[in-house]
Amino acid sequence: MNDKRMRTALFIHIMLVVMELIGLNYTFSVHDGFKMFIYYTDNSNVLCLLVSALFVMFMLPALSKGRTSGFVSTYMMQHYKGSRRMPGWITLLRYICTCCLMLTFLVVLFVLGPKKGFADQLLKGVHPIDHVIAPVLSLMSFLFLETAEPLPKKAPFYAIIPTVIYAVILIGMNVAGLADGPYFFLRVHEQSLIMAVFWTVAILGGNYLISWLVMKGYNSMIPGGNRKR
Repeated sequence: MNDKRMRTALFIHIMLVVMELIGLNYTFSVHDGFKMFIYYTDNSNVLCLLVSALFVMFMLPALSKGRTSGFVSTYMMQHYKGSRRMPGWITLLRYICTCCLMLTFLVVLFVLGPKKGFADQLLKGVHPIDHVIAPVLSLMSFLFLETAEPLPKKAPFYAIIPTVIYAVILIGMNVAGLADGPYFFLRVHEQSLIMAVFWTVAILGGNYLISWLVMKGYNSMIPGGNRKR
């Protein structure tokens, strides 16, 4: 593990935790509490908050080489048994989180921005954080600072699971009249069946493509990474 790169990644994740807490406080208030979770953006950013917090919790004591004190750091160092390698499951969670954030970023850039206005989608409220800064920082850190073991070829299938779950729940709620959108392509009663199927395939297909590209980019940063697994 490259200490300098991982320390930079650790700093970025501390920044992400702080920014996501600011964003969570704002969106929780604006969207009347837990109703915020009907938005994919908010779900992907809460996931980012949780995964970045895990990254910090595990990697801070590992990078400190046992010099930190306290219950958490002591437990983590015992868990690592002297190793400073990032656990594979954290790498997988970081990958899934990054893919979800990039789907948010690209849908805003190519779908919602042109329809609702880029000023609204990029500058309003905490959108500079949840629509731009968090996705870009997460991607840059994952690709250039956190490379360890190559991701498996089936990784993109793991990455689209959160989107599939979200789509099934929200489409079902829209069909049952329990939710309105919140995105125009989820409003099944306001468009034809063909358009509903088109948007579902487009979003999930785009999510898979994004996930495949992120996987290829990550593996390309590891010598021989794209030839393994």
